[in-house]
Amino acid sequence: MKVYKRIAEINKSFPLLNEEKILLGTDGSVTNILEILFEDECMVKTLSQKIVDNVNYREVILLVKSKPLVYAKSIVPLNNIEKELREEIKKDLLLADIPIGKILKRHNLETRREIKEISIIKLDDKVKDILKVSYNKLPMRKYNIILKGKPIMEIMEIFAIRKYLGR
Repeated sequence: MKVYKRIAEINKSFPLLNEEKILLGTDGSVTNILEILFEDECMVKTLSQKIVDNVNYREVILLVKSKPLVYAKSIVPLNNIEKELREEIKKDLLLADIPIGKILKRHNLETRREIKEISIIKLDDKVKDILKVSYNKLPMRKYNIILKGKPIMEIMEIFAIRKYLGR
């Protein structure tokens, strides 16, 4: 997928803010971009988390200045992470509200993001309530985090930044 083409296509029917385009298309840290845009530290509030068959499922909100900016779900097959790192990453995922980007940085992991899908999705009432928005649709992306050529995490993010950028 050519990310810029997909974003341009979406922009025709759902006008995107430039900041949304950047977040949808970045192959870097969303946490870092949010901290730059909103000029404060990005925090994570974990909504749910469970490990089933050695796969960590986590549902979170990314907040800056108590503003819920991103609803995210991650799937982390722990067996895909090298044995030496597995327990440390598992501990970070389970014991602390740490953004995945910061977990990767903390462990000096050279990763890349492979975007699988970018779209505008219809929000259910649960997500509207979590993000404290009245919008019916928001930008979403799904991607894999790749380490040494192998996917180690799958992430889905819904961006609610337009509420706070007020344009």
